[in-house]
Amino acid sequence: MNEQVKEYNIDLQRLFVEFLAQDKDLFSRVNGIIDPLYFDRELRKGVEFIQEHAMNYSALPTRDQILATTGLELQELKDVDDRHQKWFIDEFETFCKHKALESAILESADLLEKGEYGPVERKIKEAVGIGLAKHMGTDYWESPAERIERVRNARGGQSTGWRDIDQKLYGGFNRGELNIFAAASGGGKSLFLQNLALNWSIAGLNVVYISLELSEELSSMRLDSMITGMNTKEVFKNVDDVDLKVRMQGKKSR
Repeated sequence: MNEQVKEYNIDLQRLFVEFLAQDKDLFSRVNGIIDPLYFDRELRKGVEFIQEHAMNYSALPTRDQILATTGLELQELKDVDDRHQKWFIDEFETFCKHKALESAILESADLLEKGEYGPVERKIKEAVGIGLAKHMGTDYWESPAERIERVRNARGGQSTGWRDIDQKLYGGFNRGELNIFAAASGGGKSLFLQNLALNWSIAGLNVVYISLELSEELSSMRLDSMITGMNTKEVFKNVDDVDLKVRMQGKKSR
């Protein structure tokens, strides 16, 4: 679907600046995507001053300060509620993304003539990637029943493959959670996590195992031992049997 091109005239841009200058929470929410160059010339100094003042004093400047310092006169926005704030966030995000993309395209013209395609690709990707975090956490007071049901439905998301451990974890791992396993050196952390990865792979899940100390070959041989029940020496002596068992397990797991 083609996105309709919107004209961000000076009045709309000024309204954006008035929102920025009035609400510190909104300003904090969108400050990461603000670039004064996105605005028309007569507004840029005001936007720059608001950003600098907020950074230096951890507070927004008053409208009188903005007027005295930059010559930009802003109006107070009255009767602003959550709906207006949501409108501003949605519209301002799109404005920044469009302006960033417009700037990237203009800057890319000279680069394309020089055959420098890498920088062009980076500029376009950065512009398209501009956006605000949509999920800011859980509103505890809103919809308690729905919140509790989400927890209930998420419990026991994925079995580890070991009944005793699943019981300790109330059914297994839950999606969206970070689980950390700690033990002394030589305590078996790598073996445990490799076995866990194998259990999940056998269950048909996609697994990525990352190690900063073990080679791929050693990690793979450990998995060979787990699948076949052979120790390392037996793996070397029974290569053909290991090959067959691993291939057969692989077909079942895919």
